[in-house]
Amino acid sequence: MIPEQVRERIAFVARRDGRYTPAAFFFVNEAVAMAVKWLKSGEMKPRDVASSRGDDGINFHISGYELLEAFRRLARERWGCMAKVVLESWGVRRTDDVGEIVFLMVDDEKLEWKRRESDTKEEFRAVYDFAEAFDVWE
Repeated sequence: MIPEQVRERIAFVARRDGRYTPAAFFFVNEAVAMAVKWLKSGEMKPRDVASSRGDDGINFHISGYELLEAFRRLARERWGCMAKVVLESWGVRRTDDVGEIVFLMVDDEKLEWKRRESDTKEEFRAVYDFAEAFDVWE
């Protein structure tokens, strides 16, 4: 559950940018939380061996790849064969778009998202093709 102030700020960041709906930002935020949960529980294999993996849940860093994997998995679980359609209706058509949303939230000081110096939008460039990633028949 997202506190109301955070929810309002995420919606503000989304409206200010205008490329993606607030729902896309909320879903990326949820995918971050799920990536942390799945990594901690062992349900998802780590791809990042960074020293910034904290045990307190606050300083737990995930890589772009880990976020994108959680994003894909969560979308498939939630919407099945309609995942790609839902995401496209929000303006999210590529993994690059997920990266753009992440960095919009990281760059907003009031959201207080943290990043490592090594974090870049390049981590999100063409990681997977949405048509293939959301094909539930594979």
